[in-house]
Amino acid sequence: MLKKKKKRGLNMQKTKEWLILNAVKAWLYNYEDKEEELTPQYQQLHKELYNAFITNETPVQKRGRPAKRQRTKKASSTEASKEES
Repeated sequence: MLKKKKKRGLNMQKTKEWLILNAVKAWLYNYEDKEEELTPQYQQLHKELYNAFITNETPVQKRGRPAKRQRTKKASSTEASKEES
């Protein structure tokens, strides 16, 4: 029986836009100083993609469960509990 390998890291679906923006950032990181004639075009493309797809309205993932107050112990005064003691 074959076992599937588990992927390490984030199990997040990357959008087409995110992948393109990531590729432009990678190009700028690696080739900005080496390809001087293309650098301004990639910088402009990065600015346009960033402004179009990265917004301040990205949802924040909630972590854990909501906090609840601890219940206080209430003494029970039922007849059955008094008879047993």
